[in-house]
Amino acid sequence: MEPEEPPTPPSAVPVIVTDPCGGGVSVMAHRFAVGINLGAMSVTADDDVAQNETQFRTAELSIRYRATPHFELELLLSGGRQVLEDGEDGELAMGGGTLAARYRFRPHRAWNWWLMGGLGATVIERHDSSEEARDAANRGHVAFGIGLERRFRRLALHAELRGMAMGPRSDEMETDGRGSLGDPRTAANLSGGQFNFGASFYF
Repeated sequence: MEPEEPPTPPSAVPVIVTDPCGGGVSVMAHRFAVGINLGAMSVTADDDVAQNETQFRTAELSIRYRATPHFELELLLSGGRQVLEDGEDGELAMGGGTLAARYRFRPHRAWNWWLMGGLGATVIERHDSSEEARDAANRGHVAFGIGLERRFRRLALHAELRGMAMGPRSDEMETDGRGSLGDPRTAANLSGGQFNFGASFYF
């Protein structure tokens, strides 16, 4: 009499881990994102002992590509108008572009945060200035920041705090260090801080 074969164990049921920020879809399924940021920016001349600040209202367009779950590349296009102490628009305007990289610490979570760093250029000139004047006022900058995002499937809300260090103007105009009467156009080097709140759509 042949011995009975042991019963075959039931096949294991696969465990599906859903992505809380994508409704079960991997974050790599939608690698591109477009975002709009609204915020405020302040700049100060590095040699200004009195720390006179020039304030701007800002708006940004963000275009991002996710290379890995943790790493993103980002192109930022920024613009804004000076805000005076009484809330009225000043005579200055700013514009700039930044190419940055982000590292996300919790890419698969609905709440996730990142560190960013990038290089770019900033222009601060009169809002009615000519294209030649804006080109002459171009300053290279280094940007670094930290951000927090709440992801809802393909839509996300986010906030970011960013710092910037800006070099001299491209025309190397003679400056007085502090900026004449707090005018950042005449400062040798500038430091800036920016806070943004915005929304992104992933596709």
